[in-house]
Amino acid sequence: MEHKRVFVVGYMGVGKSSSGSRLARLMDLPFLDTDAELRRRHDCSINALFDQLGEDGFRALERDLLRELVAAHPRVLVSTGGGTPCHGDNLAFMKEHGTVVYLQMPAAGLVDRLRGRADQRPLIAGIAEEDLPEFVAQHLAEREPAYSQAHITVDARHFDGDRMKSVRSLIEGRMGFNP
Repeated sequence: MEHKRVFVVGYMGVGKSSSGSRLARLMDLPFLDTDAELRRRHDCSINALFDQLGEDGFRALERDLLRELVAAHPRVLVSTGGGTPCHGDNLAFMKEHGTVVYLQMPAAGLVDRLRGRADQRPLIAGIAEEDLPEFVAQHLAEREPAYSQAHITVDARHFDGDRMKSVRSLIEGRMGFNP
């Protein structure tokens, strides 16, 4: 069986799960979301996992899950957690085993999407609303060097059906396959 793996990366709130799911359907690939899979396996929220394990423990779970998914799924689109490509050798691993697509959005747009969602996002759980823009801008700047190494970068603000078809063509051209 041919290996056809796509990894969607980007900052929290950018739309990796929703856009990834739509892109997977368009490409006729199974869709997996690492955060959803971790919640299912551990029967708790990502925030609870962070609290129980600390960030290092959580990142180890993410790393192990990523490798398990690649081993088990030769054809798949995986939506990753926002920090997944920024820790350890995860980004190099994803680039070696598939095509990495970065959903990019300016900090201001991300802040709009994240407002009022701290209970679902461990990294902003203790951030006051008024401090959110500065935190997101700084944190995104720290992560951007990893995200920008993706094979394909997409402006998530304009990721409509036509743009998604164009991205599918870019991925397929890079991977040498058709759905």
